[in-house]
Amino acid sequence: MRFRSAEEIAKDNNKGAAELLADVIESIKKIEEDEIEGYLETLVMKRYSMTPLVNLANKIFLSLERGEDIGSKIEDIEDDFLSRIDLVVTETRDFIKNKNYNKILTLSYSSTVVKALSNIGKVKVLESRPKMEGRKTAKKLAKKGNEVEYWVDAGMCKPLENVDCVMVGADTISKKGFLNKIGTRPLAIVSKSLGKKFYVVADSSKILSSKIPPSRGESHPPNEVWDNENSVIVRNDYFELTQLKRAEFINENGRMKSKEIKKIVEKKEVSERVLNIHPLIRER
Repeated sequence: MRFRSAEEIAKDNNKGAAELLADVIESIKKIEEDEIEGYLETLVMKRYSMTPLVNLANKIFLSLERGEDIGSKIEDIEDDFLSRIDLVVTETRDFIKNKNYNKILTLSYSSTVVKALSNIGKVKVLESRPKMEGRKTAKKLAKKGNEVEYWVDAGMCKPLENVDCVMVGADTISKKGFLNKIGTRPLAIVSKSLGKKFYVVADSSKILSSKIPPSRGESHPPNEVWDNENSVIVRNDYFELTQLKRAEFINENGRMKSKEIKKIVEKKEVSERVLNIHPLIRER
């Protein structure tokens, strides 16, 4: 993989969190150790909404504060990241098989969710406007042997009526809720009204310490939604928070309820450097 600058990573709205984390790990292995801190500080300041990137910076800053060797720490982080992804995929696939689920609905794109659902029954995919990440999910799952249906977001009720459960990814899991692509919250609410279980499939790199405020989401160019010249205000938010209580969580440690997730959130240690440079903390 080629080197990607922190600025390039910060502007990437196409890849999911796990894929961007892999890119960052590979990139910092290609630069000098005295450049790593600046690289990670840029990521925290410019892409603070992507929790795995903030958590990666936090781990390395904590190591620096303890006087640990950074080179070996990065190797440990890479090994841990790869093993966690494998474990959460295995946990999810085992859970699906044990429950005998063969019809699952998902929204947007998560590389972890795609790996977990590959070649397991029928998957119904919501398009995920405005960037249509659902198309990427649908194409990848179809290539993996799944029977795939693609649905518009507004029609979510109809495919929900005939599935076993819903499984989505997340960019952040915090004390205030989990952050995922817009449309996730209504999907969770409608799922409950129809008696369908709702699961968030995400490894623990997505869990944000209670000391750090979660992102409020990102606003993007309105012309992605509607390029008009009228006096109409067009909103284009990519993400939204959904209450923890609306989901169960599957990570590398198995299934967890919202109460268990909250305990992890409260215990996470945070580097002073992250607290000093994080934009949402500095603006308080």
